[in-house]
Amino acid sequence: MHTTNTSRLARHHIEQLDAPSMVEDIKALQVKLDATKDEDEQRALEEDVTGKMLWFLWCGICAEVDELLPKVVNYIRREGAMRQGLRVVCAVNPPLTDPSDDQANLQRIMYDAGANTSKYQLWLVARAREQAKWSGTSRGIPTLGDQGTAPSTSLQTPSTPAV
Repeated sequence: MHTTNTSRLARHHIEQLDAPSMVEDIKALQVKLDATKDEDEQRALEEDVTGKMLWFLWCGICAEVDELLPKVVNYIRREGAMRQGLRVVCAVNPPLTDPSDDQANLQRIMYDAGANTSKYQLWLVARAREQAKWSGTSRGIPTLGDQGTAPSTSLQTPSTPAV
């Protein structure tokens, strides 16, 4: 399951997490969201706000567990009730099941935030490309039906047509 990888990833990021900065980022996104009228832009911003909040909380939970777990183990050892203590700990964990679609979507949103992938930034890029596609004739950007060549990141040289 993803829990081990996720908690390892969260522990890695909690060391770098700047809580005041994260809170300011969330507030700034919320201000943009409140001022936005476009529904697609709102959805992208909502996803970023939700993802950042989930990631922030997940990192905090992982930090608390990492700090508390050794204390729990030491307590169980000290009391000599290892078997009983492990049963109690195991009873706390819910059985591993496949996440629902909603849970999987929230996990994806959280992982995107942890990887600094912004749905809003992706939306802005897509919108700029769409606008350039439709208004490109005045700026030398090829439009639909234009046989011109578009800029390429390919290292190959364009082939010249045989006449």
